This record gives sequence, structure tokens and C-alpha cells, in this order.
Amino acid sequence: MKQYIHTLIMGSLTIFSLYLYFLSTQPLQAEVEIKQFPTLNIEKEEQLALNYLNYLRVKTGLVPFKSHPILNQAARNHANYLSNHLTFGHEEFPHHNDYTGQFASNRIVKVGFATSKVIENVSANNKNYKESIDGLFGAIYHRQAFLDFRPDLIGIGVSQNSKNNDHTAFVYDLSTKALEEAHQQYKNPTQAVLNLALKSNQNKNKSVVLYPFRRQQDVPPAFFDELPDPLPQHKVSGFPISISFNPAIYQSVKLLNFKLYNQNGQEIKDTLTYTHDTDINKRLSKFDFVLFPMKRLDWNHKYTVVFIANINNKLVKKQWSFQTQKFNLPFYSISKTSSSIKLKVNEPSIFYFPPTSKVDLLNNIAYPENFDIDFIDKNTIKLTLLYSVKKKTKLLIGRHILNITDDN
Repeated sequence: MKQYIHTLIMGSLTIFSLYLYFLSTQPLQAEVEIKQFPTLNIEKEEQLALNYLNYLRVKTGLVPFKSHPILNQAARNHANYLSNHLTFGHEEFPHHNDYTGQFASNRIVKVGFATSKVIENVSANNKNYKESIDGLFGAIYHRQAFLDFRPDLIGIGVSQNSKNNDHTAFVYDLSTKALEEAHQQYKNPTQAVLNLALKSNQNKNKSVVLYPFRRQQDVPPAFFDELPDPLPQHKVSGFPISISFNPAIYQSVKLLNFKLYNQNGQEIKDTLTYTHDTDINKRLSKFDFVLFPMKRLDWNHKYTVVFIANINNKLVKKQWSFQTQKFNLPFYSISKTSSSIKLKVNEPSIFYFPPTSKVDLLNNIAYPENFDIDFIDKNTIKLTLLYSVKKKTKLLIGRHILNITDDN
């Protein structure tokens, strides 16, 4: 069983699926000292989240989300519930204060939305909007929610516990304007009317959605966890690559080839491809295709994707590239058990500990008070020497030993 519990609720009576991604900011053992989060400016985080989501949507060729006041209220209500009760997930329980409905479908109707049809994405314990959204885009099923061809409305709610800054909640409720209008116009709209409403945005969207999108920069190199878990035997793997075809345009897509190449032109052969038929969780549609690198991608590296399929009885090739995140700081990749490093005071450096297996994450970190550590991900830290030391200092980073000396 994975270290952290996740919850996924699938609404069987809703048209959309409900999603949850829980990105823990403390993936390590209790010995690790985690910095307390700063106090969030809630309204600013909500606006920045909308801007960032729309940037990603537009870059992939989808219509941007329009903020909806009723969906905003529903999302904020649930975010407050989660942060106030130090919990996470989609479900609320009536014996708690701040209860506004068991699931998102109940909560949006309670505050006045015309239909209960909704996609909900939730993340918890993120220090800002970008960490939340990047985490959700790294989790393939949750990414598909944000890149769905149907929604054009969104409500965003952000909350932070008043006594425990580390506990935050980010809630995203998505729906469709035409669907809302159909329920406002008709007391009991027919299925044909609902289907037409759900398809209203498909013709406005691009025919094919790629992620990472063409020439995207700063792509995270790794995937860690999701529920349902697409890679249950892995605690760490490479960032998933996805391609989705607009069902309003295409009738059939038969995959022939899906490959990934590094910047030297060498194929990354240790991969797994998921389709509607092979996806172990059966969450992908027949127009969705996902390539999982089984090992982490490299930092600051350009990758090229080649996708070949028989589409509407025609051979089609898609090829595009993206770049993983680059650090404008000294960067150390640590593979040896013991390493000696010179650091300057108050000049942070990045330390990456490449995993040696599919379950290799950093744990059992010990360091003195004159050092500061921030976690970039579960295999990477930012380390800062806060003040000078006269002698060599030993840091224990999992199975690694860093012997640090002052280079001032």
C-alpha cells in the first residue's frame, strides 16, 4: 500500500467523472523537517490559478475557462471544508461543520447551479496554485479532466487552515455553459438536448490535444502517484505524454506507433503505452493515448515524441518536442554513496538523487540547523548553507552522505 491514502469518487449518474489528486508536500519520513508554508493570498491564488489553467488550455488548443460565480462559491465551500477539517477528497460528511453537500454534484446545485453535471479536481497540501496545477497535470487521469473537450466554465476555490498553514486545499469545478442553459430553458431536457449541449464546445476546440504541448518548457521530469494508479508497481516513473483526438472530428483512431526520443536522437525504449483497451483503470476514451516512460526523464533535457496512427482510414504522423525543467542554480546529480561538495553561504544549489529502482524515493534526511532544505520533488532538493561553518559537515540524505565544506 502506498504511503499516502487517496480517494477517488466516480459519480455514476453524472456525465462527467470526478477526479482527485493528492500531492503531499511531505513525502518523506518523520525525521524530515518541513518548512511551514507562507500565508496565502486566497483571492490572488484563485485568479492566478485561473490564468495558469487558461494559459495551458490555450496552448493545447482548447477554449479557455470562464470563471463562473456559482461554481466559484461551490469550490470555495468545499475548499474551506477540507482545510478547516484537515482532510482531503471529494466527499463531505454532514456531521462536520461547513457541510454543503456530499459530492460536487450536490454542492453546485445547492448554491444555485442549474445542473449537477460537473468535473471536480482537488489537490491538498500544496504551497501555491502552480504546484497544485502542475501536480494535477502530472497525474494523467486528472490532466484529462482539465483538457476535456467539453467544459468551458470553472469555479476555483482555495483555502488554508488558519492554525496550520501547511494544510491547504485547491478545488476546481468544471462544467459547460450550454449545459447550464439547457437546464435553465427546459425543466427536464431530453438526452438529445443534453448531448448537443455537451458537444457545444467540441467544434470550437483544436482537433488534436498534445501534452506536453509543442515546444513546452519547464516540464516536470517525473510522475509519482495517482488514484486510481496507472502504474501501481511504481512510486516513481517518467512524466506521462498524452495525445487526445477530438471526437467531434474523428470517428476512429488506431494506434500504430508511439515513441519517445532523447535529445541525442536515441529512443527511450523502456515505456508503456495505454489506450482505451489497455488502460488498467479503464479511464481513457477510445480517442486518448498515453505513453509512460518507466524511468524518470532528465532535468534540462529536450525530448521528441513520434505518434503514428491510422486515423479515419488515413495514415497520420504527429511529431513534437518539449523541454524538461532547467535550474538557474548550481546543479549536482548524486549517485555515489558519499560525495564531497563545496557550497557558498546563502547560495542555494540543486541536488538530484537519481532513483535506482521504481520505488526509490528520498527518505530519512538529517541535517544541522545551519542548512535549509526545500523539496523540488521526491528525488530532488534545494540545499542552502545558511551561515559559515569551519569544519566539514555531514548530511545524511537517504542512503547518501554529503560532506559539505564552506567555499567562502
